Amino acid sequence: MDFTEIRYDSDDWELFARDFLSELGFTIESPPDRGPDQGKDLLALESVVGKLHSYTFRWLVSCKHFAQSGKAVNESKDEPNILERMRAFRADGFLGFYSTLPSSGLNTRLCALRSGGDIRDYQIFDHRLIEEHLLRLGFSRILCRYFPKSSKTIRPLHKLISEYLPIACDVCGKDLLEALYRENYKGLVAQVHIPDEQPGIERVEEIYFACKGKCDKQLQKLYWQKYKTSCGWKDLSDLAMPTEFLRWIMATLNRLRSGEYRYTDSAFDKEKHLILALSQKVFREMTERERERVALLVSLPF
Repeated sequence: MDFTEIRYDSDDWELFARDFLSELGFTIESPPDRGPDQGKDLLALESVVGKLHSYTFRWLVSCKHFAQSGKAVNESKDEPNILERMRAFRADGFLGFYSTLPSSGLNTRLCALRSGGDIRDYQIFDHRLIEEHLLRLGFSRILCRYFPKSSKTIRPLHKLISEYLPIACDVCGKDLLEALYRENYKGLVAQVHIPDEQPGIERVEEIYFACKGKCDKQLQKLYWQKYKTSCGWKDLSDLAMPTEFLRWIMATLNRLRSGEYRYTDSAFDKEKHLILALSQKVFREMTERERERVALLVSLPF
């Protein structure tokens, strides 16, 4: 991601922080505004739910956008008087929202304030952590709004339904869909075929998701012992390419129509999950007008 897409001489970095934290579930108590801010850019509230009681944690949010120069956020020049600022706004914690990194001096100062009990906690969202959340949690609308050039090349995950759908390895639980942003050709989907009762038909008995290597070999061994059959597989990195995704869906439909394949209920559910989950990466983000239209169509009989 190119953080210089957000202009350093505008209000957009603070507005981006507001939208980003809102998506994470924070309530923005004091949004960005123009004029003297007395040492805070935003105040954000986090609801903390415990077993016996719940409470609201107030974060003082400081936004620093130095991506253009690449310099670190310094304690004395960029973040002076942290404790005084927090006391002025009755904040429980300090949250730095930075497009670069904090200096070692700033990290040391914040750690000392927390260790000494002067502040309850602190958190730094640097550029890498922000990028990870944008890609992993399906914040594609925010990414498209503030990083239009980067979003065209990254193709971020976006939620098609109410919640994000992972593709979890059936052995170790690793999210193979999210991992596509960090590594290529490390995850696969495999089908376990066995002969059906009717001659000439193959039954898709099982479908599994796995990391290549140890996890895949473990499942191959399991299904060989169970069914005495090998497993056909495809790379998730290939299936995430739009053309290959469409070709795979068309091939599946053709096989179902011809009667060549028959799915068990569990295998068919796994196949549907795979289509929905991969669609979060393959499909483009909907516009607001399209979202409104979809909401209307969902309310009507199919």
